[in-house]
Amino acid sequence: MKSNSRFLFFVFSNLVYISLLVLVGYNTWIRKVPAFFGILLLFVLLMRWPDLFNAYRKATMEDDNYSIDLSVKPALNNHVTPDFIVEILRNPKVIQVNKNDLMKTDQIGYKEEWRLGLITPDQDIYKLDMAPPSTQEILRRGPLDPAFGSYFVDQLSLKRTAILHSVGYFKSNNIAVTNGLVKPLGYSKWMYGLSTKLNPGEFINIRNIRMEDDSSFSRHRAGFLSEFLREEGFPLKENYFDGDPLTTDRGGTIVIDKEKVLIIYPRYFWQRRLIDEDGNLVDLGMDENFSYGSTFEVNMLPAVSRSLIQRVAANGYIPVVRYRSFPYSSDFMLPILDTPMSASGWADLLIDPQGKGKLFISRQKTEAEWYEMLARLKELFYGELARKDYHLLGLTKDKTHLNNYLSKKLEILKDYYIMQDWQLF
Repeated sequence: MKSNSRFLFFVFSNLVYISLLVLVGYNTWIRKVPAFFGILLLFVLLMRWPDLFNAYRKATMEDDNYSIDLSVKPALNNHVTPDFIVEILRNPKVIQVNKNDLMKTDQIGYKEEWRLGLITPDQDIYKLDMAPPSTQEILRRGPLDPAFGSYFVDQLSLKRTAILHSVGYFKSNNIAVTNGLVKPLGYSKWMYGLSTKLNPGEFINIRNIRMEDDSSFSRHRAGFLSEFLREEGFPLKENYFDGDPLTTDRGGTIVIDKEKVLIIYPRYFWQRRLIDEDGNLVDLGMDENFSYGSTFEVNMLPAVSRSLIQRVAANGYIPVVRYRSFPYSSDFMLPILDTPMSASGWADLLIDPQGKGKLFISRQKTEAEWYEMLARLKELFYGELARKDYHLLGLTKDKTHLNNYLSKKLEILKDYYIMQDWQLF
């Protein structure tokens, strides 16, 4: 019933959108609306129309789940204690599912969207008091510079981006590149097809994805995805011993459903990787504040995973722990911006490529106290960034300074989490 109502709303929304396009187009044609504003409005409407398709697709995606018949039973009234969380995580069946999931960090699934962004020293300044551009400046520079709009508050601009399985009107088997070194017909954004095609439920190593042989612009673009990306100006290395950008974030969320233990896989964020001009990973963490459509925004805000919290609550689950991969070995197991699950009753287990992990079990705090934690982390981040003249790469490239910042971040988190070191394999 819920899916039928969503579909009807989707159809109704599209009919309204088409009617609006016809109305604006007609009034522009008969000159009731000035041509400039009419054409501009039509352009905006056409650009935003894919949002309806993407919002519908996101709302109708069902969560995968995996039921585990465990010998352990939840405590009285399903009260999840730190000891119970540890007991669940040490169960052999849970450990095996964890391992199976984390083995897929170098793989991409069927039409799963994955984003790569290049950030450079000339575009890494982030300062809160930067004034947003005027409307005239946006209209003048926006069409010529796709990254120009990222000067707004809480965003960073990028040198170039690539979006695998980019979202247009429909989900496509392609990769969209913005500001690549190869510019067919002079356009700064172009889509390229993939010869590799997967079926639902299938995965493939990202490096084994092959491009279509497209010689329409006298450019032989065949080859593997990693070679194609380097040709487009992404300085990816041939090999990474640690912190490989050509990877994904993998994991699941363990919940209690009545007396059953489930591992669910709700889709609440897009896969994202950032690299600097040396091809090194810049790990800001997960970002659930994505926008619909084929864009790549870098929001300089910690993710609190509110979408995941709401999804679990809507199904009546009781959360036990979210486990997820961490892209490189670290003494801190903390990304630059992201936080562990910032809500009472939750736990977060981060696991690096070597099987070493850190468990964060949230303490019982009020909502105001969680916001206080985020405010403290924000103040710390901006303070450390100011020491580098607000250059993000100044912080990430100075390993001593970065480790000092992460150490301070960990000290703040100790007031809000019980922490345990972990070894999965």
